[in-house]
Amino acid sequence: MERKVVVTNLEQENKDKNENELEATDINQSNEEETINSEPEETTDESQVEEVEAPAAEQQVEEKSVESTGIENSELEEDTQEQTEEEPVVSSETAEVDADSFYKDILDKAEEFVKQDDWSFVSNELANLALHIEERPDPDSESSKVAIQNFNTLREEFEERKRAHYEELNKKKAENLEAKKGLLKQFSDIINEEKWTATKEVNQIRGRWESIKVLPHGEVEALNERFDQLLEEFESHKVDRLVKKLQKEEENLTLKLVILEKMDALNEKVKADKADFDELNKEFHDLLVQWRKVGRVPAEKNQQVWDHFNEAQDSFNQLRFKHDKEYRKSVEKALEKKQKLIKEAEALIDEDDIAIAARRVNKLHNQWKKTGNLPQKEENELWDKFKAATDAFNDKKSENIDVLRDQEQENLDKKLVLIEKAESFQDVEDFEEGHQSMQKLMAEWKKIGPVPRKKSSKIWKKFKGAMDVFYDKRREHFKDVRKDHKENLTRKNELLHKLKELSESDDPALAVEETKKIQSEFKNIGHVPLKFKNKIWKQYREVCDVIYDRYRSSGSDLGMERKLASEGIEPDDRKEIIKNQKALDSLKKDISKLESEIIQFEEAKTYFKPTNKGNKLRDELQGKIDKAQAELLKKKEKSSELKRMIRDIKAGDEEE
Repeated sequence: MERKVVVTNLEQENKDKNENELEATDINQSNEEETINSEPEETTDESQVEEVEAPAAEQQVEEKSVESTGIENSELEEDTQEQTEEEPVVSSETAEVDADSFYKDILDKAEEFVKQDDWSFVSNELANLALHIEERPDPDSESSKVAIQNFNTLREEFEERKRAHYEELNKKKAENLEAKKGLLKQFSDIINEEKWTATKEVNQIRGRWESIKVLPHGEVEALNERFDQLLEEFESHKVDRLVKKLQKEEENLTLKLVILEKMDALNEKVKADKADFDELNKEFHDLLVQWRKVGRVPAEKNQQVWDHFNEAQDSFNQLRFKHDKEYRKSVEKALEKKQKLIKEAEALIDEDDIAIAARRVNKLHNQWKKTGNLPQKEENELWDKFKAATDAFNDKKSENIDVLRDQEQENLDKKLVLIEKAESFQDVEDFEEGHQSMQKLMAEWKKIGPVPRKKSSKIWKKFKGAMDVFYDKRREHFKDVRKDHKENLTRKNELLHKLKELSESDDPALAVEETKKIQSEFKNIGHVPLKFKNKIWKQYREVCDVIYDRYRSSGSDLGMERKLASEGIEPDDRKEIIKNQKALDSLKKDISKLESEIIQFEEAKTYFKPTNKGNKLRDELQGKIDKAQAELLKKKEKSSELKRMIRDIKAGDEEE
C-alpha cells in the first residue's frame, strides 16, 4: 500500500500544535483527546520533502486519524517532542474532514444554546463560539461555509429576539411603574380624605401592589418606602377607628337600653282603660325610628338586646290589638288578605297551565310583601302556610318540567305570531289605526303566559322593535303636526291679547261686535299642543265672558246698540239715536193704535144712517174720528221729526 507523507519543518509543527492546544482548551473537549503514536521515517535533510514508496509490510506504520476537534495529547512529555526530529502531518483530506466536524460541532452547540431563556448566558456562549470561528482559518469546504452561515443566522435571530425581549421588558417595566404610581395616588387619596373605613379598598390596592413585580432599576426601593409609609399611617388610624368603634358600640348599647325602657313604660300605658292609641302609636313609632337610627352594639350583647326589643314590640302590638278597634280592623284586613293569598297559592297547585301558575306565584310573593304585618305569632303561622303552598307548587313544577317546557314553547309560538303581525303593522300610514292595532297586540301579548327564559328577552326585543319602528314614524309625523299646533297656539294667543284689550274697552257694544269677528277666527284655527289645550280654552272663555257681561250690564238696547256699533256710530250718538228710536217706536205704536181706532169708528158709523134731524150717536162717532185723526196727524209729524233727527245724527257720523 502506497501512501504519501508530508513532512514539514519543526516551526510549522509547533505552530500547529499550539493552535490545537488552544482549540482544545476553548471548546472544553479534553475528554475527546487522542494520542497520536507513529514511527517517524528517516530523512536525509529536515528541509527536504521526499516521497517515499515502501511496502506496507516493511514500513508497518500505525496511524490514527485526528478527531474533528484537532486536539493533540496535551500530556506528551516535552523531552519526547524534542527527541522527535520529524512527525507526520495530517493530509489535506483529513484536515478538511476535521474542519467540517469542528464547524458542525459549533453549530450544534449554538442550536442548543438558543433554546434557553437565559439571555446573558446564551449571548456570552454564542460570542465565545464566534471567537473560535474567527481563530480558525477560513474554511474551504461548502459544508463548513454553510455551517458558519447558519451559525451567524442563529446568532442574529437570537440577538433580534433578545432585543425584542428587552424592549418588551422595558415597556412592561414602564407600565408597571405607572401602575404603581397610580396605586400610590389611590392610596394617598384615601389617606387625604381620611377614609379610614376603606379596609377592603386598601386590601385590594395592596394585593395589586404585590402582584406587580418587574420595575425599572432604582425605582423599587423608593416606591416601596412610600407605600409602606401610607400603609403604616392607614393602619395606625385603623386601630384608632376600631377603638372608637368599640366605644361607639358601648354608647349604642346604652341608647338602645334607654329606648327599651321607654317601650316597656309605653306598654304599661297601653294597659290603661282610656289610653289614647293614636298618641301611643305615634310615640311607639318614634321609638322604632330612634331604634333604627342607633348603630351596632357589642356582639356579646346583640342577641339579648334584640330579644328584648322583639318582646316589647310584640307586647305593644298584642295590647293594641286588644284595646284599639281601628288597629284591630287593620290587622283583620291584613289577615284577610294574607289568608286569601294563601288560598290562591294552594289553588295554583292544581293549575293545569304550569307556566302561567309559575308567574302567578311570583306575583303572590310580591303581594305578600306589600300586605301589612300582623302580630308576630300570627305572621309566622300564616307565612309557614303560604310558604308551604308555594313550595308544593315549586315541587310540582320540578316534577312536570317537561310539561312546563311544552307550555312555554306554546306561548313562544303565540308570541312569534304576534311579532309577525306587529311587523306587518309597522309600515301602516294611518297612524291612528296603526296605534289601535299595536295596542291590541300589546294587550294580547300580556295575556300570553311565560316563554322559555333564554328566549324571553330576545322575542320581547323583536316585538318591541317592530312597535318602535311604527311609533318612530308616528312621532316623526306628529313632529310636523306639533309644529302646526305651536303655530296655532301663537295665533290664538295673539287673538286672546286682542280680546283682553276689548274687555277693557269703553264701548261694550263695539267690543261685542269685534269679539264676534275674533271668535269666528279663533274657532277656525286648528288644534294647539295638548298640554295647552285646556289652559288656552279657559282663558278664551273667561275673556269672552267679561266682554259680554260688561255689555249686558251697560243697560243699553243690546240689539240696537250692536247694530249701530256695527254701522260705526259713536257711543254718544248711539245713545241719542236709541233714545229717539225708542220714542219713534212708541209713536209708531200709538199711530197704529189710532189708525185701528179710526177704522173701527168708521165701520161703526156705517151702522147709523144720516137723517134730516141728525143722529146723535153717529155724530159722536164722527167726533171721535176727527179727534183721532187730529191726534194721528200730530203723532205722524212727531214721528217724521224723530226720523229726521236720527238721519241727521247718522249723517253727521258718516261725514266725520
